Amino acid sequence: MRTATLGWLVLGLGLGACTGNDAPREDAGPGLDAAGRWDVPWSVDATVADAALPRDAGWDGGGVDATTGTDAGARDATTPDAAGGDAGVVTFESCCETRGCQDSDGTATCAAYEPEHGRCAVDGNAGVCVSTSLCGGDWVSTAGLCPGPADIQCCAPPSPRDAGPATFETCCAEQGCDTDEGMEACAAFPSEHGECSVAGVAGVCASTSLCGGSWVSTAGYCPGPADIQCCHPPDDSPQCTEADHPLPNVGIVEESWDAACPAGMKLVDGFCVDVYEAVLVEMLPDGGVGDWSPYFNPGNRAMRAMSAAGAVPQGYINANQAEAACQNAGKRLCTDVEWLRACQGPDGRIYPYGNARQDGVCNDARSTHPAIEYFGPDDPDPFSKIGHPCLNQLANGLDVTGENAGCVTSEGLMDMMGNLHEWTADPAGTFRGGFYVDTRINGEGCLYRTTAHDRLHWDYSTGFRCCADPL
Repeated sequence: MRTATLGWLVLGLGLGACTGNDAPREDAGPGLDAAGRWDVPWSVDATVADAALPRDAGWDGGGVDATTGTDAGARDATTPDAAGGDAGVVTFESCCETRGCQDSDGTATCAAYEPEHGRCAVDGNAGVCVSTSLCGGDWVSTAGLCPGPADIQCCAPPSPRDAGPATFETCCAEQGCDTDEGMEACAAFPSEHGECSVAGVAGVCASTSLCGGSWVSTAGYCPGPADIQCCHPPDDSPQCTEADHPLPNVGIVEESWDAACPAGMKLVDGFCVDVYEAVLVEMLPDGGVGDWSPYFNPGNRAMRAMSAAGAVPQGYINANQAEAACQNAGKRLCTDVEWLRACQGPDGRIYPYGNARQDGVCNDARSTHPAIEYFGPDDPDPFSKIGHPCLNQLANGLDVTGENAGCVTSEGLMDMMGNLHEWTADPAGTFRGGFYVDTRINGEGCLYRTTAHDRLHWDYSTGFRCCADPL
């Protein structure tokens, strides 16, 4: 591989199992045959081979024939050679004993000779089935591809996988990023400059010279020099506007979890709590209910709270509106004490799932603030528009209720950390639990508490859930 003694390339035709000690045969080029066997002679030149390998019982003065791949001067097993030992075909193992396989060159040299346990391939790289103790240098032992004891593994040159994770940049250099197919393949690898998102479309921060195919470079979303921009696929989907009023919660139904509680609730330490963050339905004058878009503040409309799985929870709501919606459902806003007990469980956990943070278990750490993403980095005051209905409609933002299966308390309450802030009954105005951008700044997990706003404040991040007395 790395020496002049080998005229072969370590390329196979896919994964293969070891095949035993098949004799080499002539062919047009190196590789594995359909049975997974090596189909080429090892072109080790006689002069170099004799110089590299001290003569012993398995070697004589003839060296290795470059055409047949056999020891040209070897005698049969019954005829001792000049050194007085048994003759015969040299194996990988005997080569390692004499030449040494501690380094990559030695392993590559000895791989020209038949291993006692056969040959193999890993990720297209041809290898030998040998003891892990003989797999030297940067060659890698891979289990499960060879017969025999557990220490007999496929010893092969390192593949790109073994060399460490590729980057977007190295992928482009090796495979090319001139087409959409190349871009899609290479964007699966991390970029040296990080990731990005433009209007909900995920991309990579990369040099504009690498952004090929139909992908688009957009400035202002990536750190670094001016030519490092967010390279992303073109967004052909309709853009969200304030005029849109999507209704994603049509047909949702509350489940009855506990006979002691109203629908949608579970009994916790003597009081009932909504299992999921609340959604709204509009109470119509004729006594019916109407669907409501969870991306809009309800204003003075009469609303009723519901708690159901698979729904987009209601943001854009203030504490007074949330309290009224709970009351219209025969419930009420949770007190701070009740909310904390529900989130922390009977053993007072820091997070709903335990006392050690597990990033990503809850919807709790979106990398880009939605207002910056939606309005763009050049907007002078994006945070003055955090009531915009499109903010919670961006990709990788607000999750539907119950989507984060691990974000659950020991008593089965979902999403009490992250996703949306949740108003409590505090007269001064408090919401708890953090939201999908942050669950750290104002406290960890269940201990997250925001008191900077009065009860009339609302924005895209403010939601709620209800409590109730048992029936």
